[in-house]
Amino acid sequence: MTRISIGASQGYTLVEVVVALGLSLLTVNVVYALYIQELKAQSVREQILDMQQQARVVVDLVTREILMAGYDPRGVNRDTDLTNDFEGITYDPEKLSIRADINGNGITNDANESIVFVYDAKTQVLRRNTGGGNQPFGEDIEAFVVDYLDRGGNSTTNSKAIRQVRISVTARTSRPDPQYAKNGGYRTVTLHSRITMRNRQS
Repeated sequence: MTRISIGASQGYTLVEVVVALGLSLLTVNVVYALYIQELKAQSVREQILDMQQQARVVVDLVTREILMAGYDPRGVNRDTDLTNDFEGITYDPEKLSIRADINGNGITNDANESIVFVYDAKTQVLRRNTGGGNQPFGEDIEAFVVDYLDRGGNSTTNSKAIRQVRISVTARTSRPDPQYAKNGGYRTVTLHSRITMRNRQS
């Protein structure tokens, strides 16, 4: 008769338990580090998207306002032979001033007819004034540059000669990234737009 001997089951040794715990802790640490890294990467991506969106919003709205500059539904002014009798854009190196007679009453003092964009370099905020005071419009704006151009595309300081406006907007992330060495850790994006005044073609 053949006998089958079944040995008694043995438990884990202390060494095996220590090795297993060590491997488990290593795995947890690696997974946690990857998780933290992904969280940081996601935060950076969100900041970059917010920065790009901020720049687009500023450029789009300023462009629309410039396109309305000089609007006058009353038509041609017989004395000056211009499409309006006021300057749609007034040259000013410190701010962008836009006027339009939206309601056609012959004056540009009504709400939203005289719009001024002022950039505060200290706080990096672009402010917009439509008659109720300077209101924050664009935040985390590192630069807001306005160039006034004549019909030939040359820079001009003469308000009557302005036919185009070139704007450059540089936005930056709201917080610095320690992993980004340039610009103090702030990522930036710059958008440009060159707008021809459609209400001032003469």
